[in-house]
Amino acid sequence: MRISGFILVIDSYLVRKGVVSMLNRIQGVRVLKEFGAADPFVAYLESHPVDFIIISQAGFDRSVDLFMTKPELLEKTILLEDPQKEGPTGKRPVHDVHASIHLMEEKETLILKIMDLLDHQGDRHTENHSMKLSPRETTIVRLVSLGLTNRQIAEKLFLSAHTVMTHRKNISSKLGIKSVSGLTVYAIVNNIITIEEVTSKPAR
Repeated sequence: MRISGFILVIDSYLVRKGVVSMLNRIQGVRVLKEFGAADPFVAYLESHPVDFIIISQAGFDRSVDLFMTKPELLEKTILLEDPQKEGPTGKRPVHDVHASIHLMEEKETLILKIMDLLDHQGDRHTENHSMKLSPRETTIVRLVSLGLTNRQIAEKLFLSAHTVMTHRKNISSKLGIKSVSGLTVYAIVNNIITIEEVTSKPAR
């Protein structure tokens, strides 16, 4: 399994340790280095390859010049936003960061977002946004996430099993996700299904 290396640039020690604890629960993730408010992380980036940078809004604003001179770093950057604090200073680069997560979100939601990023690592520029799921495909993703088999989905939607299999192949082609767990993460992150619905589904 490929290991994705993370560095953290977060001012608050407690928040930083909370993020470390969250990342340690995700298979295939390794925290390479932690940086606080005054710690220089630029030198580390110059000599160590990393896959993702989780950085607080304050840390991002302090390092805006770095991101403007090295915009490729934005492709690796996950902005940790705190909605209780003021927004950006206005110096933020015109390019978007790779993703953002919110400090006030539930830990399980944050874990699912990180897992989704890992599933689509490197696909930001290659994904085809025009190939969105149809309403039928969205329904099938929801039912797959609920644990239904192809046969059960076919019966529920009055389709043949072959048609369901064709839909699932198309879904996998569009999303680049083949596993049920991957589709479940996608469904939760995209509000097709809730975490409560997934965790409360009967054991098979």
